This record gives sequence, C-alpha cells and structure tokens, in this order.
Amino acid sequence: MDDIPKNLFETHSLGPKTREWLVSARQVPAFKFTQTKFAGYSDARRGYQFVRHSPTFGQILACTEGEGHVLMDGRWRRCPTGFVYVTPPQALCAYGVRPGERWEVCWVIFEEGLRMPALAAGNAPQLVQADTLGLHSAIEGLIHEAGGEAEPATLELWATLMHRQVLRILQPGDTDPRLAQLWFNVRKDLGGAWDLKRMSRSAGMSPESLRRLCQKNHGRPPLAQLTQLRMLFAADLLACTQEKISSIATRVGYEDAFAFSNAFKREQGRAPSLFRTRQAVAPERR
Repeated sequence: MDDIPKNLFETHSLGPKTREWLVSARQVPAFKFTQTKFAGYSDARRGYQFVRHSPTFGQILACTEGEGHVLMDGRWRRCPTGFVYVTPPQALCAYGVRPGERWEVCWVIFEEGLRMPALAAGNAPQLVQADTLGLHSAIEGLIHEAGGEAEPATLELWATLMHRQVLRILQPGDTDPRLAQLWFNVRKDLGGAWDLKRMSRSAGMSPESLRRLCQKNHGRPPLAQLTQLRMLFAADLLACTQEKISSIATRVGYEDAFAFSNAFKREQGRAPSLFRTRQAVAPERR
C-alpha cells in the first residue's frame, strides 16, 4: 500500500480532508460498564493512515461504504463494505486509504482489560464479515444525543444499543449447532431450573465437552453465559417496563430478589433499582 510506509513506522494521520465525529467516556458515563473509551465514525480520505506497533487498547473498525486496506498476517488486504477490522491490544495493526479512494468507517475503542475473546491481548488482528450499518446507526445516534440534549438516560440507552451491535460482531451466532440449540432452548425458558447437567443434555454432549466448547466460543463457562443472557433480558425489562423487581427476578430464574440484585450488579455494574432510576426521564426534562 503506497500511502503507508513499507517499513511500518508508527503513524497516526487523519489526512487534511477526512472528517470525523466521536464521543468519549467523559461524555458517556455508561461507557465505564462496557470498558469503552471512545466511539465514532469517519469519512476517511487521502492521508488517512494509521500504524500502531503495540497499542494499549483494542479496537473494531467497521466499513459502511467504500474500501480501505488493512494489515493482516504481514500482508495488505481489502476491507470493503460489510467487513470489520478487529485489532486486540499489543498487536501490530495498520490501516488506511489509497489516493482517490473514500472509506466510511465507524469504530469503537476499548480498554485493554476487556473480557472478550476476540479482543484478548496477544491475539492477532482479524478481518470479519458483519452487518456494519447497525453499529454505525447506534454510534450516530449516540453522538447526536451527546451533542444535543445529552440526557443521561438517553445516552445510556444509545450506549447499550451500540454495545449490543458490538457483541453481534465480536460474538456472532454460534457456529456449532449444538450451542445454537442450547441457547435457543435457554432463551425460551430463562426462568427455568438450568444447571450444567440440564444444559449439557440440551446441547447433546457431556458437561465437560460443553464447558470446553462454551469457553472457546464465549470466553466463559456455560453457567456464566446463562447469567449474562438472564441479566441482559432483566436489563431490558427494567428499562422498558414498570414490572416489580421481584417479578423480574422470578422471570430470570431467581426465587430470591436479593440474590438476583447481587447477580445483576456484578453483571451490569449497578443494582436493579439504580439501573431503573437511571433509565427514567427526570420530570423536569420532559
């Protein structure tokens, strides 16, 4: 690629005609719950060039229009519409635009300690195909809100939507049909008495095989993945309904509302009651 030095000097250049919009964790407090540092989108033109030898953060760079070029396995590769360049911390990465080309990308930068296999420190960059327009729309909405009313509850909803789009890219549908069937069954009965034995029967494998497969695909054991699914559903109910917390606890498999509250706080960073309060629109802002 002509515009990026072949000897790969550290390079951070937007170029004179690139336009860029972004928000930071300072503007969006909810970013701390997903270990997000920045999010934004760029209309990249000539001179847009980045080479990072050992970045202290992970990043996803999703193309929504045009074409860029990214460094993969020591070679330059095309990154056209519908592809995402995933770069973990500490991994050499580089990307840019050739003269005369235009590259529209949206991107999210994460803290180094993010617990997600695709962005684990030490992994190599990846180029994956995904629906990039959903992520762009969520980031655009978040930036619009941050530059306007900047209402905390609305910012948090946009940030949550953005993170859901990130998860779709970094944790796509299970490639193993046994896992896909398991989580389909779990979602139909989130409040059910799921334990490792029942989950392994649903997946059609031994408990140990399920544990290894789940760790490989999700970066966590089966029961931890079950908890995440339950808490995501509980968060939606807290944000969008007035259902009692004790009722929500039962719906996601907890007979004890206190145990549910503790589990929710570990997963979402705050207690259910506080989570719901933060979602509510303050009367004076209506």
